[in-house]
Amino acid sequence: MKKYYMKRVVCLMLSLSIAAMMAGCAGGNAGSEGTLPEVTEEYVDPSLIVTPDSVQIDTEVTVSPLNASKQNGGIFEGWGTSLCWWANRLGYSDSLAQQAADLFFGEDGLKMNIMRYNIGGGDDPSHTHITRTDSMVPGWLKEENGEYVYDYTADYNQLNVLDRCVKAAGDNAIVEVFSNSPPYFMTVSGCSSGGVDSNKNNLKDDSYEEFAEYLAHVTDYIQNKLGIEVTSVSPMNEPNTNFWGAYSYKQEGCHFDAGEAQSKIIELTAEALKKYDLDNVIIAASDETSTELQIQEYNAYSDAAKKVIGRINTHTYNPTRAGELGALAREENFKLWMSEVDGNGTSGENAGEMSAAIWFGQKIISDMNSLTPAAWVMWQAIDKHICAEGYLGRQDSGMIDINTGYWGLAVADHDNDDIILTQKYYAMGQFSRFIRPGYTVISTGEDSIAAYDSDSGMLVIVAINPTAADKTANFDLSQFESVGRRVSVTRTSGSTADGEQWAELDDIYTYDGGFVAELKANSITTYVLNNAKAGNVNLDEISIKKAKITGSAAWNNGSDTVEKVIDGNIDTFFDGVADGWLEIDLGKAVEFDAVAYAPRSGFAGRMLGGKFYGSDNGKDWTELYEIKSSPATGWNFAMLRGSKYRYIRYDVPSGGGDHLCNIAEIKLYKLK
Repeated sequence: MKKYYMKRVVCLMLSLSIAAMMAGCAGGNAGSEGTLPEVTEEYVDPSLIVTPDSVQIDTEVTVSPLNASKQNGGIFEGWGTSLCWWANRLGYSDSLAQQAADLFFGEDGLKMNIMRYNIGGGDDPSHTHITRTDSMVPGWLKEENGEYVYDYTADYNQLNVLDRCVKAAGDNAIVEVFSNSPPYFMTVSGCSSGGVDSNKNNLKDDSYEEFAEYLAHVTDYIQNKLGIEVTSVSPMNEPNTNFWGAYSYKQEGCHFDAGEAQSKIIELTAEALKKYDLDNVIIAASDETSTELQIQEYNAYSDAAKKVIGRINTHTYNPTRAGELGALAREENFKLWMSEVDGNGTSGENAGEMSAAIWFGQKIISDMNSLTPAAWVMWQAIDKHICAEGYLGRQDSGMIDINTGYWGLAVADHDNDDIILTQKYYAMGQFSRFIRPGYTVISTGEDSIAAYDSDSGMLVIVAINPTAADKTANFDLSQFESVGRRVSVTRTSGSTADGEQWAELDDIYTYDGGFVAELKANSITTYVLNNAKAGNVNLDEISIKKAKITGSAAWNNGSDTVEKVIDGNIDTFFDGVADGWLEIDLGKAVEFDAVAYAPRSGFAGRMLGGKFYGSDNGKDWTELYEIKSSPATGWNFAMLRGSKYRYIRYDVPSGGGDHLCNIAEIKLYKLK
């Protein structure tokens, strides 16, 4: 639809000028000095504004400032990728290295700003088991006449890419160095792929100080000789696992037991950094594969290790306790990053090339909602390589099937000096190009997320439609003090050949309190509003711990009963059955302005269609709020200003399927 709008500047200035002239004739001096202020309010033809009352709404997204992340003071630090292992593979080519830097970190690309440089362990020159062409990351030490000396040219490829990525990212660039394995001669197995017994520590007992020195020396060289500022060092990768066995086809990890072994290398790395006067470089740990293991490892650190750690890094390959880890970070006041994840998952309905893209977008949203990290960093942007000749006598993996799941965002074609982009690449850009460092992330639901920049007044919303049908969505912004009139729209959908890649669509316009938009089937869409103002909404919690709660039976008559909804613990839940319900008797009528609710972790979709009611007598019920989209993991807020009831009821729709009464917690709040 073509847009028709006009500025009211001329008409308003004319009116004001006439009024000023009349005032002057009457003896006043209004308008006699200075100039009239310019009025820039945009007039929009009412026929262009769609309201939720004028169309059938299929889903609703509520953007509440109350759902803003509190991690790292609410400051998001950005997006990124490890350079391991792809930079090692393509850094020989200045052309491919620059293409990658521009595509992943440049202004016209993904605009990532975080890069994780891998300090390689090398491997015994007599070994031939590392057959993956990108994974043989050189060590910085080589043997000469029975001694190990530094070879500062050994890792030219990865450093070439790092330098170009830092320049492409500009002022926002953040560099972390991390280790998959110590140099092979410091390991028990003599192999940088892992231990012969992968359940045991593979760093020699007498090599801890030597390994810490190695990490600090390389960090010092990168920062003070190459002029690339390093923010952090992570000395371990997924350490408390049995994944890393000797003589495997890749170099990816080294086992460190939780507790003493991990604490020791953390403490010694901090000491080594001090010796090099690297006061700006922090220690990050432990880059564990799952949030559950990361919690266990944090709790097992020595007090000395905790004091020198500047950030906790976690991977979310198994995010079962992501919410708990996020809460621990806030309680213990440590910074938290999601520092690695990817996969070959798919999502959507008959989504074709978008199936991997939608899965990836949902993974970003899930991590951001549940973990609330200060940064989100994927594993490696390029996972596959095309080259007829192979590399170092080994054969490259070749092209991926873009209609299924795959790792990475792009494929490096060495034969044609090209980087092949996928819809998954463009999916990443729907987030990273718009949600920028310094913004505050706002949880909005299972298939959407928002971010707000209070300085510029910019509000960003990313929404995914993982179904095969177009949907009409209402974006409820009523909890914002104000929003601008115009919404810019960018979308990715379809295939690389004939679909959309960051397609800029016609602007749409807000009504008072939000906007309505069409979500294309199997698509990811980003909406950007200027002139948004969150305002200050301060709430006081109303204690309901002593309220009487009743409800339907728990599934299989288990222990996850209705009482769990007001126990103050978001990790417990009511596991109700179909047509389930609960009622809270407050004992007397209580005035409240907001209801906060938290879904059962991992089952947020079961709250879709659920409704809250209020009653004075427990018999006659007034509907207060309906959950019209799958809520975010963690807390969600429904503003119900001026409500006053004795009884609160929550129930789910009839009809089976996911309509089970699963809910973790309910709270009531009063505006201050």
